[in-house]
Amino acid sequence: MLKLAAIIDAINAKIGTAAAYLVYVVMGIIGYEVVMRTFFNKPTTWVHDLSGWLLVFYIFLGGAWALQKGYFVRVDVAYMHFPARVQAAIELFAGTALMALFSWIMITKGFEFGMRSYNLGETSANGSWEGRVWPAKLVMPIGMILLSLAWAARAIRAAARLIDPASVESEEESGAAG
Repeated sequence: MLKLAAIIDAINAKIGTAAAYLVYVVMGIIGYEVVMRTFFNKPTTWVHDLSGWLLVFYIFLGGAWALQKGYFVRVDVAYMHFPARVQAAIELFAGTALMALFSWIMITKGFEFGMRSYNLGETSANGSWEGRVWPAKLVMPIGMILLSLAWAARAIRAAARLIDPASVESEEESGAAG
């Protein structure tokens, strides 16, 4: 099972790293807009939409990698004072139940949201360029599937820590806690 967790981590690391480069694309197109608007008095009709959509891709495709690295915000006031097995049990049972509920809602509703946009041929309401909206909407359930897989890898490690706390290093020991 730990090998499966490692495979999921590797996939999410590759996708997350690729998604991280979208920030440079967003910076480039916003820079283009600034130059066109400021120096040539020719504002674009597509930069605002496209940069927002790319940020949706960045967030949803990079979220699983962020979870894997321990970059999500959490409140550790009491959690950090519990023994390793209690921490693992909380993560495995309570965390997995909450993540499953959240994922199920985001995946099912996000897929409906994206498919409705696709079926309607929905285009941008801003500007005259008529950019398709469905890719940005369908990336939400895709990103949640990746996030769910990242959580599954985390749950596998929590189960291993529940059985033997020394079998898998914690986030703090691995340096993943940021």
